[in-house]
Amino acid sequence: MERTKYFDYLKETSELVLPLIKEQVERVCYNEKKLKDILLFFYEKRFDKTLLKPTLFRLSYEICGGKNFKDILPIAAAFEVLNISSYQANSSFDNKVGILTKEEKDSQFIASMISREISDNLISQCEGIVNDSVLNKVKTCISKSNSLIYKAQHYDLNLLSVDNIGKYDDYNYYLKYYVDRCYYGSGIFSGQCALAGAIVANATNNEKESLLQFAELYGTALHIINDLADYYPGEERKTKLYQDDFCDFRNGRLTLPLYLLLNSKNEEVNKTVLVLKNKKYFSSEDYSTIQDFLSKEGIIEICKNLTGQKFIEAKQCLKDFPLTDTKQLLLALLSVLDSNKFFHRTKQTI
Repeated sequence: MERTKYFDYLKETSELVLPLIKEQVERVCYNEKKLKDILLFFYEKRFDKTLLKPTLFRLSYEICGGKNFKDILPIAAAFEVLNISSYQANSSFDNKVGILTKEEKDSQFIASMISREISDNLISQCEGIVNDSVLNKVKTCISKSNSLIYKAQHYDLNLLSVDNIGKYDDYNYYLKYYVDRCYYGSGIFSGQCALAGAIVANATNNEKESLLQFAELYGTALHIINDLADYYPGEERKTKLYQDDFCDFRNGRLTLPLYLLLNSKNEEVNKTVLVLKNKKYFSSEDYSTIQDFLSKEGIIEICKNLTGQKFIEAKQCLKDFPLTDTKQLLLALLSVLDSNKFFHRTKQTI
């Protein structure tokens, strides 16, 4: 299937969902300008983007025979609002996206709790459209997603930090924790989006399990890709550095790229990275040095191979579905991620 069809579908889904989200924000913030400004800090960042979580929900619903997506739009919107809620809460820990002061962090944590309520309110709009038993199962999907997102944050803050690198001398031992963290952070959320779509479509147990596994593998791979992408901010960053650039490196997050750099057998790499990670301010040259190491040490290929394995397994999960347009769209979702535009950026640095 042409990628343009996938992107058209993604755009169409986003345009259907966004008005519901905007309406909910307006309702919550009625006559509360300060609160609205706090909430919109993250919401507006999503308003001009295509929304993957609602699209994954829709694809899973339709591949299982669902025909009335517009009737269940609030559920799709609820998953995106939960996604925004996680951005708001995580900004309290990550020292990025312009959230720096204690007041800003506290405000975004409050916004996250409000967004969680908005998500619940959106699901409630489908009462009478979807039967109570199905709706309760959807609520369970939302709850599980929310819970495990913060387990991943626990891994980031308390387990997989540079300060703890001595606990991970064995690579395979480290890799298990790292992949688990990616699974908790994005795999489960994506899986629950897909499972909810299948549940609302009254899918068979086999269909639900296949889509759950597909989306969990996809989401886990997406998290790994995003960790590597943190080291390749994009074309617009070549002449100007931004606060969020190399955030994982600066915050000492022991993602796979940094773990491999710190365990390099190349003494020059070890020494340089140790010096850089303790710097308070970074130059463009510092970042170029890190990117050069990632390339020469083969770390880009290691990350790509790891995600590639997930894509192969995910594709197999769809083997029992007939080759419909919807299945082709799900396969296109994998294909687009496998050739993510950031991979092209990494080649430009080699």
